[in-house]
Amino acid sequence: MMMKITKQHLINLIKEIDGNIDGLLTKINNQGKIINDLKSQNENLRLNNQKTLDQIKEYIKELEQIRSHYVNSNNNNQ
Repeated sequence: MMMKITKQHLINLIKEIDGNIDGLLTKINNQGKIINDLKSQNENLRLNNQKTLDQIKEYIKELEQIRSHYVNSNNNNQ
């Protein structure tokens, strides 16, 4: 026994598909916002990591200067 497809069935299917499309578009927009937020966070982390690395390099230079000073001072006292 075949079911007859009526105009109302088609209208209901179109409404259901339309609702599903709206839901997908909302999800896509939300995911786009999340992706942009993550890109921004990633860039901030990259910049902060670079600043931290630069500070560490500067501290190493200072420590090497201090060590050199004490080594030279110790050598001069011998």
